[in-house]
Amino acid sequence: MRFLLQLKQAQEKTGLRLAIKEGNMKKILPIMIVFLIILTASCGKEKKVNVLLILVDTVRADHLSCYGYERNTTPYIDSLAAAGTIAEMCQGQASWTLPTMTTILSGTPPVVHGAGRSSSGFHGISPDVPWLPMVMHQAGYRTAAFFNVMFMNADFGFHRGFQHFDCQGVASGNSLRKAEPTVDDFLGWLDTGNQDDPFFAAVHFYDAHIPYKAPEPFRSMYTDPAYSGEYGDQWGEGITEMMDVNSGEVVPTEADMANLIALYDGEITYTDSQIGRMLAELRSRGLGENTLVIIVGDHGEEFLEHGGIEHGRTLYEETTHVPLIIAGPGFNGGQVISHSVGQLDIAGTIAAVAGIDFLTIDPAVNLAEEIDASREIPASGVLWRTNGDLVSIVSNGNKIIWSVEDDSLEAYNLVLDPGEKELLEPSEFLINAAEFYWVTPPMGEAPLVDYSETASRELRNLGYIR
Repeated sequence: MRFLLQLKQAQEKTGLRLAIKEGNMKKILPIMIVFLIILTASCGKEKKVNVLLILVDTVRADHLSCYGYERNTTPYIDSLAAAGTIAEMCQGQASWTLPTMTTILSGTPPVVHGAGRSSSGFHGISPDVPWLPMVMHQAGYRTAAFFNVMFMNADFGFHRGFQHFDCQGVASGNSLRKAEPTVDDFLGWLDTGNQDDPFFAAVHFYDAHIPYKAPEPFRSMYTDPAYSGEYGDQWGEGITEMMDVNSGEVVPTEADMANLIALYDGEITYTDSQIGRMLAELRSRGLGENTLVIIVGDHGEEFLEHGGIEHGRTLYEETTHVPLIIAGPGFNGGQVISHSVGQLDIAGTIAAVAGIDFLTIDPAVNLAEEIDASREIPASGVLWRTNGDLVSIVSNGNKIIWSVEDDSLEAYNLVLDPGEKELLEPSEFLINAAEFYWVTPPMGEAPLVDYSETASRELRNLGYIR
C-alpha cells in the first residue's frame, strides 16, 4: 500500500491521473515505474536558498530596540531578530561606507581589499579580491543590487557579478532614492525574470545618513515640538557645519543634540517600516521560508560621545558597533551570538548556506559554526583623519585603538565599559595583533578612482550640472 501511496503522490506532482486497481498491478507496473522515476527526480532537486542582503547605512546597533534602545525604533527588525539570530557584538571593519561595504561583500578586511581612502586618493575594489556577487552569479543565482550612494557605483567596482545593477545618489545626503522607492524597485525586479532561479539581492538603505529628513510622520515622531534651534532636518547639508563642531569651534547644546538624535531615530524607524514591507511582500510571494535574510549596518554615527559628530573620523564603538541579524535556513529559533563577530564573516556565511565554495580569509568564520571568543576582529580605514590611519583590534571583550602615525594607544574593556571612557593599559597581545594586521599584504592592487570625475558624472546624471 505504501507503493500505491507513492504513486498517488507522484500523480499529484505531475498533474496526471490514473485509475488504479490493486488487482491490475501487472498491467500498470511499467507506468508505475515511470511515475516513481519522476518522483525520485523531483525529490532530488532541492531548491537553492534565496539570499536577501539588507544593508542599512549609518545605523548604529545601540539605536535599535532589539539591542536595548529606549525607543521602539525597529519593531519589524525586532520581529526578525526574535525569529532568527542576532549578533550582539558585530564589529564593523571601518567607520565609513566604501571600506565596510567592500568587506561585507568580499569577506576581507580593509588592509587586504584596499578599498577606501589613502594619501593618494580614493581606491576601488581590486579584481583579485574574493567577490561574493560574482560567485553567486556563477553558481546560477539571479543577482541584483540596489545601492544609494556614489561610493558603491561601478567606478569603485561594486557592479561586478550583479546582472541587474542600480546605483543612485551622490556622496552627500541630497537627491537620493528613499527607502520606499528602493523597496519598490527591488520588488519590481523580483517579479521579473525566471522565477525558478534562486536570487541573491543586495538592497541598500541610505536614509539614516545626515541630513536627517525622513518623511512624515517619522520626521517628527521623536522630536520635541518646542525645540527652535538650528539643529533641525536641514543641519548637516553643508560639511562646514560638521567641521566646526568636530574642531571644537562650535559646541551644540544638549537640546541641539537631543533634536538631532530624535531626527536620526526617525530615519531608522522609517527604514524599519520599509524593511517590514519588503519582508511582508516576500512572504506574500511564498518566498519567506526559503530566503536567508541578513540585515547589517556598514557603520554607526557619532553624537559627541568622543567629541565629534557624524562618522569616518574614529574607530570608537559608536561608529563600529553595527547591527547584524540573520534569519532563514540555518538561523531560525531566536538564537543569540554573544561573542564578537565581524562584517568580514558575512560573505562566507552566505556562501556556506547557499552551498557554494568561497575563498575565506582569516579571521573570517562561518557564523553557523562555533565561534572562538578570543579571535581577533580588526578594523581600520577612516575618511576624515589627516594625520595617519587608525587600527583597532577586538578580542574576548577587550579592544585596542592604535594610531599608526604617532604610535599612540588606547585600550578598553567593552564588557565593563562599552562607552570606552576608562583607559586601560594595552596588552602586548593586542598590540602585536594590531601590528600584525597592519602589515598583512593586500590581495592585488586597489585601483585609484578619480573622485571628482565620478562625483561630477553623478551630478550630471541627476541634472544638477551640465
